[in-house]
This record gives sequence, structure tokens and C-alpha cells, in this order.
Amino acid sequence: MKIKKVVILLLCSVLVGISCQKEEREFIDESQDNTIPQNSRLAGLMKNIVTHDGSYDDVIDGGNCYSVNLPYTISFNGNEKKIVSIQDYNTIHSSDIIQIEFPITITMHDYVEKKIENKSQLESLAALCSTQDDDIECIDFGYPFKFTTFNSSTNSFKTIEAIHDAQVFGFMSDLDENVSVSIKYPITMILHNGEHTSTAHNTELLSTISDYAVSCDENDETN
Repeated sequence: MKIKKVVILLLCSVLVGISCQKEEREFIDESQDNTIPQNSRLAGLMKNIVTHDGSYDDVIDGGNCYSVNLPYTISFNGNEKKIVSIQDYNTIHSSDIIQIEFPITITMHDYVEKKIENKSQLESLAALCSTQDDDIECIDFGYPFKFTTFNSSTNSFKTIEAIHDAQVFGFMSDLDENVSVSIKYPITMILHNGEHTSTAHNTELLSTISDYAVSCDENDETN
């Protein structure tokens, strides 16, 4: 009797596994148009949205491809000033006399953190930044949303919940060539004016990003 129960439980487990895999496979099959090729324009734009924006503190650090981690201290027109929030940059202008108290830690466009020991190191890094960076500042993803992946080499499915930009950047950067990715729509996009818009498929997402990517001034020039 016990053997029969074990066999029944094993059969149930197998059937549940098959059912789950079938549902995931059906989702992939039904959303072939929503698969995101790794080198596609949409994949590139999505990565640009989640690239770390380092332009908001250019008036102090001089480089738009990184930002200085808060808090840190500067000499501001001869007086000590602690930078503890982004709002503190609103009172600083390029005409002010500014000196950073080193060492500082910075976050690069790919979210890698680096320790900077002196002004010379920071200036060398700033010189490597492009005048116009690739990050898209006018539109953001509304979190959370989900990716579904299928790995052809292992014949396995996976659902990943995206909860912040750094996670999505890492996910998009580390994709294996054997892994196909689809978004579980609908997802919400947040515009630079605070408004929200919903997208239901890849074509609509691509159109929305393209339309709004140049709709506001990028803060890549020193104030």
C-alpha cells in the first residue's frame, strides 16, 4: 500500500513538472514577437535606460560617465560643505571654487564602484568620458516587471523579476547566446514629467522609448 502511495506521489510530481514546463513553453511560443534579440535596437535602448546616469554631479566631478557616492565633503568657495543629497547640487555652479576632499568612491556607468585617491585620478577618468553619454534620462522602467528566459543548451525556463536599474543592466549585459529573453507584458514606463504609460508588446515598447528618449534635455554639460 505504501509503495502505491509513493508511486502515485511520484507520478503527480512528474505531471506537475510537465504541466509547468508546458505552460512556460506556451508562453514563449505565444510571445515569439516579444523575444528580444541580444543585438537588437530594442535591447540597446533598454540597456541605455538602465545605464547609471553620472551627469547630475558634473559641476563637481567633471565627468558624465560616473557619479560620486554620497556623502562626501568639498571645499566650497573656501568653506567646508558636505554633499549628502542630490538636492545639494542645486546651489552649486561652475563659477564656484570647488575642491573635493579625497579619497572618494565613484559609481561607473555599469554600476562598478571605484575608489579615487586624488584629483589627478579623477581628471584622467573624466577625460575618458564622452561629451554625450548613451544613457537615456527621459524615460524609466516602472518596477517590478518580469523577464522570461529559455536556455536552449539546458532546455530550461526561468522567470526573473526585475526590481531596479542595476539588476536589469547586469541581466542585459550577462546574457548567454543560448538564452532567449521575453518580457512579460504589460509593463509601465515612467516619463520625465512623472506621467506613466503602459506598453503591451515589443513594437509598442520600442516606439515609446524612441519617442521619449530625446524629449528632454540631457544633463551632460557642466552647469
